[in-house]
Amino acid sequence: MKVAASQWDDIYQRDGRIFLEPAPIVIQFAEQLVSQRFRCVLDVGCGSGRHVVCMSDFGLEVYGMDNSPAGLRLASEWLAGTGQSQRLIVADMRCAFPFPDAFFDALIATQVIHHAQLAIVRETACEIARVVRPGGYILVSVPIRKDDGEEFKEIEPRTFVPLTGSEKGLPHHIFLPTELPDLFPHFRTQDVSVRGDVVAIYQGLRL
Repeated sequence: MKVAASQWDDIYQRDGRIFLEPAPIVIQFAEQLVSQRFRCVLDVGCGSGRHVVCMSDFGLEVYGMDNSPAGLRLASEWLAGTGQSQRLIVADMRCAFPFPDAFFDALIATQVIHHAQLAIVRETACEIARVVRPGGYILVSVPIRKDDGEEFKEIEPRTFVPLTGSEKGLPHHIFLPTELPDLFPHFRTQDVSVRGDVVAIYQGLRL
C-alpha cells in the first residue's frame, strides 16, 4: 500500500495537476444529484481535485479521500483558489473508510478501485456500500483493457502488475463490464456502459 502512495506522490510532485478537466459523466452525475436535492458526496481517490472542485461548483458538499498527501495538497490549493470549503482526508481506499455507515448521499470513484488484487477490490466495494445511505447513488469507472506500450505480469486472472512506467509494481485489475453488478450486490444496477472500448462505467442505487 505504501508503494502506491509513494508513486502517486512522485507523479503529483513532478507533474502537478495531471488531470484538469472533469469527466463528462461526472458533470452529468452532479447535475442529477442537484436535481434530486442530494447534498453530501464522497470522491474516492480524488487525486489533485478535479472532481471535488467540479462537484463543489454545483453546490454539493463534497469530501475528497486519497492516499497521496501531495495530491491532496494540490486539491486543497485548487479549492482555496475557488473559495470552496475543504473536506479532504488522507486515507487509503484499500482499508476501512474513515466515515460512519450511510454517511453519504452519493459517491464517485473514477479509475481508482482497480488498483489492487480482486479480493481487495471487493473489500473496497463493501466499504462503498457501507458509507452510502439507502437510496443513494454511486458512479464507478474502471478500465477494461491494459495500457498499450507497457509490459505487464499477470498475478491472478485479469490482474496485472506493470513492469515499466510510472505505475510500476502497482496491481491493476482489468474488469469485464459484466463483473460490475456482481461487485456491488447492495445496489440496484441503473446502468453499465462502455466508453471507447477502454472504460466501463457503473451506476447504481443503494438498496
